Amino acid sequence: MKLLQTSLNDIFETTIQSWVDHINSNNRIALFHVYVPYDYKNKFEKLEYVRSVLKEKAPAIPVIGCSATGEILNGKINDKDIVVTAMVFDDPGTGIEVRTTYDHTEELDADAVFNEVKSIPHIKGIEILTVATNDEFENAAEIVDNLPESIVIYGGVAVGDDNHKPFVFAGDGTISYTGSAYVIYKGKDLHIQANRMFGWKPIGYPLEVTKAEGCVVYELDGKPAYEVYNHYLHIKKDQNFFYDALEFPWEVSVGKDTAYIRHAKSVNPDGSIVMSSNIPQGSCVRLTFGDPRRIIKHTKQTIQMILEFAPQVVNMVNCMGRKLFWAENEDIEVSLISKHMESTGFSALGEILRYKGMSLINNLSIVTVAMREGPPGIVPNFDFHEAELSTNLPVTARLAIFINTITEEIMEKNEQLNEMLYKASHDALTGLLNRGAIERLIYENNESVSGEDLNWHLIMFDVDDFKKINDRYGHSKGDAILKYIADTLSDYISDIPNAEAGRWGGEEFMVFISGHEVSKVKEIADTIHSRVRENSKNDMLVTISVGATSHHSDEAIQDTLDRVDKFLYEAKESGKDRVCTDL
Repeated sequence: MKLLQTSLNDIFETTIQSWVDHINSNNRIALFHVYVPYDYKNKFEKLEYVRSVLKEKAPAIPVIGCSATGEILNGKINDKDIVVTAMVFDDPGTGIEVRTTYDHTEELDADAVFNEVKSIPHIKGIEILTVATNDEFENAAEIVDNLPESIVIYGGVAVGDDNHKPFVFAGDGTISYTGSAYVIYKGKDLHIQANRMFGWKPIGYPLEVTKAEGCVVYELDGKPAYEVYNHYLHIKKDQNFFYDALEFPWEVSVGKDTAYIRHAKSVNPDGSIVMSSNIPQGSCVRLTFGDPRRIIKHTKQTIQMILEFAPQVVNMVNCMGRKLFWAENEDIEVSLISKHMESTGFSALGEILRYKGMSLINNLSIVTVAMREGPPGIVPNFDFHEAELSTNLPVTARLAIFINTITEEIMEKNEQLNEMLYKASHDALTGLLNRGAIERLIYENNESVSGEDLNWHLIMFDVDDFKKINDRYGHSKGDAILKYIADTLSDYISDIPNAEAGRWGGEEFMVFISGHEVSKVKEIADTIHSRVRENSKNDMLVTISVGATSHHSDEAIQDTLDRVDKFLYEAKESGKDRVCTDL
């Protein structure tokens, strides 16, 4: 497998002819990628010429392309020319299929597309070039993400702006401003490895996205989203907002396993922020900053993984925002990778990669897709000290590191404090509130309300014959029964407003309820009693004796506690496995 590259120049036709002669004489298959600068003068006229040359000289070789920026040519970023690359495959078992989906995703037959792709033997990867909206892409991703995770899914979002529409195309067919073109890579001995490179460092506290729709974020922690830039960074709502905010993108976390980077594009008059791609409401975000040393360190770590794979070609999808971040050093990461490997690719508006089973449009990353045919060859030596950046960090970067370190230390202390508070208020065995915590809850509730609002109730119960269970089966069995009861109790009362449960001591439990009618409290007591009994039958029958009462407005709290305790013992003395109450 090898890579051939050229730009549109005076000898373009001659170059393409020489490639075709080489491919045909060696009976190889190949694939053309064509990347067109999105703001290129007379781009469609020149693109038409390129496509006509490819069709005339290589009608059997498939073509895919899009509007782009920062096209990779000979290991460097090129912003001036149309770049054409031929990926030439040596193994006769390797296959390439180029297709288009110009229809809107809601018009696609999802099952038909999925079944067709899944039926392709030895499918190894799908490369997607798209101008679909975020919502359309997410709909399509739901289809392809059902494919086996061994299939690498990657690609890029075509580049454009208000004056230059982004587009994709395949073969000599129609140029599309709304759809996608994709390549299916297949072959028994074809191997593909995908990685993504971030390197952005989170700063500050996590913020919850409390209101968002698509790529527009209205509120963070209930406040206008722009405040995160205004309050903490003093970034103004002006023509420089995009470039100022680009240095501080967001790390978005959805659950434990999914995290990606998004950057702000603009601010609306209401303080909402238009982000580079969709951000789910309910997700958490943290500001990040670009420490060049950290980014390069992450790049080098990724290069090491790629080299161990021993690829013959590396396809890179570099974010346009990342390219802008590096400014005059825009070549630094691309050239570092290309020094050791044949590389192709372009800078996109978004980088597509399926990561941990989910296909996402990433931002401010580089997606690298390493390919080889057959077993790995010799792994090149990589000097990890290459491209070291100056250690003279600007004061602003040092301050960001300082602030971030303090923030992380405070967050760590808060986590430790929360853990200590939890342990101080919860029973270690059952996870319920301990006696001190539920007793405080009773007294604090009584002090905070008065008159007709002083409406609270207690349900107290303990396990029948618990000492006999411990003596016969051991304390481990007794502990297991206490945990079972706690779980049964928690599952039930978690859906009841203003109800809290705790372990009162030993095998005794207390439930505090406020703001409910007496009939409801009696129902709750009966349900706790029956659920413990019914749910235990398959293992060993466990029963409880229950007391229940209401607080009287003219009595002390201790009188209520003594009365519920009296009803509990009345239940035990009258035969156990029952509820005794004055409700």
